[in-house]
Amino acid sequence: MVDQDTLILASLMLINLLSLGGFAFWIRIHLEQAMLDLDEKLATAIQALVEKLMSGGLAEYEPPNPIQGAIAQLIQGMAEQKMNTFDATVTDRGADGQFTGGTDIE
Repeated sequence: MVDQDTLILASLMLINLLSLGGFAFWIRIHLEQAMLDLDEKLATAIQALVEKLMSGGLAEYEPPNPIQGAIAQLIQGMAEQKMNTFDATVTDRGADGQFTGGTDIE
């Protein structure tokens, strides 16, 4: 009786393994086809973009708004001001590798 149960389990595992292998092969075929389709679509899109760039088709852009430019300059000025407010000091190390001098934090 035990031999028959083992044979049934072994055959079910073999069927399961073959089914899994077939499913993996089927997925691989469909993924390869999808990648080829994606490559074709991407190549078409890149080709259309290059043609538009060469023909000047993308020249219809809206220039920046003067208010946007003023806000950008304000942000740039604030960033430069904050960059110059931090003064770093170099603390030397002693012969033993420890930092020497005061550790005054302002």
